Amino acid sequence: MRYLVLALIAFACSAPAEKFGGHGEEITYESAISMNEFLTQVNDKEKKFKVRGIIEEVCQMKGCWMTLRNDQGANVRVTFKDYGFFVPKDISGSEVIIEGVAIKEILDEDVARHYAEDGGKEYDESMRNTISFVAHGVLVKEG
Repeated sequence: MRYLVLALIAFACSAPAEKFGGHGEEITYESAISMNEFLTQVNDKEKKFKVRGIIEEVCQMKGCWMTLRNDQGANVRVTFKDYGFFVPKDISGSEVIIEGVAIKEILDEDVARHYAEDGGKEYDESMRNTISFVAHGVLVKEG
């Protein structure tokens, strides 16, 4: 019986960790904060963050931006450093870890209209109020 318990413990310890597919610079999933914690810390000064969240929407033109879902209704738009990489267009609803810099800002109306068009939505003035996150690395949870 003791060997069976030891075998079960060994098997549990060797179970695979979460699997993520990476885009952009290599990052790790350790030390990522929740979306709610991120929203309490982001302000109008650019700051580095590593955040774990759920993708709400991905640019359907190229995969050149995504938005993250949150409970507080904040618009969190993620773009990619130097336009250097894209994400798959079919990953809405996936868990993601992003690392980069973020700031609260008011977008230029033309930029907000462009994002609305890329997302297949009608422009609304409230789309100008956003949290801009420029990610240098993205991990998308697999499976």
